[in-house]
Amino acid sequence: MKTSQTEKIQGKLGKLSAFFNSNAYIQAIKNGMLAYVPFTIIASVFLIVGSFPIPEVTSFLASLFKLSVNEFAARLGIVNDASLVIGGLIVLLAISKNLAIEMKLDDTPIMLTALVCFFILTPYELDKNGNNILQVTNIGAQSIFLAIVVSILVVIVYRTIDKKGITIKLPSSVPPAVSKPFESIIPSLIVITVFWVIRIILGTYFNLSALEIINKILGTPLKAVGGSIFGIVIAKLFSQFLWFFGIHGDSIVNSVMTPILQVLQDQNKTAYLTHKALPNVINQSFWDQFASIGVAGAIIAITIVAHSERYKALKKVALIPYIFGIGEPTLFGIPLMLDFTYFIPLIITPAVSAIISYIAFVTNLVPIPNGTVQVPWTTPPIISGFLVTGSWRGAMLQLVCFIVATLIWIPFVKIADERNLKLEIKNEKGK
Repeated sequence: MKTSQTEKIQGKLGKLSAFFNSNAYIQAIKNGMLAYVPFTIIASVFLIVGSFPIPEVTSFLASLFKLSVNEFAARLGIVNDASLVIGGLIVLLAISKNLAIEMKLDDTPIMLTALVCFFILTPYELDKNGNNILQVTNIGAQSIFLAIVVSILVVIVYRTIDKKGITIKLPSSVPPAVSKPFESIIPSLIVITVFWVIRIILGTYFNLSALEIINKILGTPLKAVGGSIFGIVIAKLFSQFLWFFGIHGDSIVNSVMTPILQVLQDQNKTAYLTHKALPNVINQSFWDQFASIGVAGAIIAITIVAHSERYKALKKVALIPYIFGIGEPTLFGIPLMLDFTYFIPLIITPAVSAIISYIAFVTNLVPIPNGTVQVPWTTPPIISGFLVTGSWRGAMLQLVCFIVATLIWIPFVKIADERNLKLEIKNEKGK
């Protein structure tokens, strides 16, 4: 490819990257979902203890609290109920806060207004005495898409009102701690009224809740695409294509994929804890721990076949970081960007890993990640495969993906290594 053409592509992709990285709404959604992740990991820790692979460990821990194993597991499940069951609320508060900050608005009244609006749109049920009952499932994983929409709409409407100066103005002598709550009354009142009207219209004329509509219009197609192997392969190919041109592909693609994959992950967890069949082969754990195995093959290939001094030095600094999922030393150290020798393996290896893993899961060779254990992306492979699947077969699947990725990388590494050797010999002779 000619340099001018490469520069044109790089320029266009650079604009795309700049759009994603500077767009306040995309950044707020991404940061909001990232804020949710620690709670999924914390809940996973408690669930791991409750269903530890070595029963004697759980029995011993239960005995310390003078509980049976089942009682102990139920007590540990309280943390899951207190965190993931309100996943929609966590996402709502995190996104509305982040978006308010991006828009340079006071985040506290916006978070609280968004919370009220979310509950206005959340469907209630009536018990036999005619009392309103809120099902916790309506504020959990299945409400994440509603939480995203509500957060964005609340900030947009609130910001519009605030810009027009439609607020209660108090004298400057009044302390900000007193004046700010009063300034938020009118904007919050208008926003809440708008959402109340939406609730009334949907219920009266369509007999539907906002949760049902959002999940049908937005959630269903997104989960159909993001939850399919076709969607995963396309996303991985696009991410790696961006990396080739020096653009952080994961940052862009993950901002779209994470909300979808996290919902699928939480659906699996809910199904597992209620003893139902797992609905989703693809989820956040599939993406993080299996479909992301690619560049690791380059490091292993360099370790096995490289002889040039350049690559010998690189493997010393790149191998250990990649044990913890950090691939930048390899990407920038080889470098892989704009080196067409590496175009094919860089682009295809994560997609190949995704396909291999998908086949292993759908054929029941490896247990599908049930969502109860979600580990950070920095968790070393083999260990992470075991933890998210609860089986040694998950670790073996990762090993197979590493082997296949390495085999793909080896011939290309050999070509580049020979080129480096010739250059080193030439430079040595020139001294």
